[in-house]
Amino acid sequence: MTESSFRPSKQLRTVPAMALDKLAHSAFIGAVYHLARIRDFVASPCLQTTWSEDTDLDETTKRKCQTDLNQFHWHTRAFFWELVASFDTMLQWANRRYGLGVCEHQVKWKRIPRKSSKDQAEWDVKYALLESAWNSEWFYETRMYRNFSHRGFLLVQGEYDDHLGKSKPTLRLIWLIPAREGQQEYVDLLQQLSQYLEHMRQLGEKVFA
Repeated sequence: MTESSFRPSKQLRTVPAMALDKLAHSAFIGAVYHLARIRDFVASPCLQTTWSEDTDLDETTKRKCQTDLNQFHWHTRAFFWELVASFDTMLQWANRRYGLGVCEHQVKWKRIPRKSSKDQAEWDVKYALLESAWNSEWFYETRMYRNFSHRGFLLVQGEYDDHLGKSKPTLRLIWLIPAREGQQEYVDLLQQLSQYLEHMRQLGEKVFA
């Protein structure tokens, strides 16, 4: 068999009882959760210090630090998966709410039509909101980070102080590698993710108003 011979299961689809606006919000809350966990790990000793080079740490502690570092990366990837899922679910909601006529498994921005089968004036407003988000710098970056997450851990860098009298060097700044040309560099990771989250919150608030 080849890929072209496969067809989506008729059972794997949303049903009217599934409130897509609530599912979009649930994905957003998932991103909120992952950001909270990222914040915890950034504050943890395993990211706050250069433990891998610490000759005083035993192997058990180093394994624990490696596990924490892995979880940090898992949550960072999941943050972007959930944030993009929130937008994608908004498209599913719009497709159903305004009778856009796109097959569910083919719903994506490039297939979303400007013309609806009901409430065209209202859809014009919602379409403009979604189009503005899609064409924005913040959502382009969000999509690029999400896409890279399907290849590997996101590229994160950190700067540590030279510990000037301290026993251990400590984290001064942690940031993501830019996702697009011209993107500001060396932006604090937590600040950057919080900004993406706030943009999505505002978008959802307006789309579902």
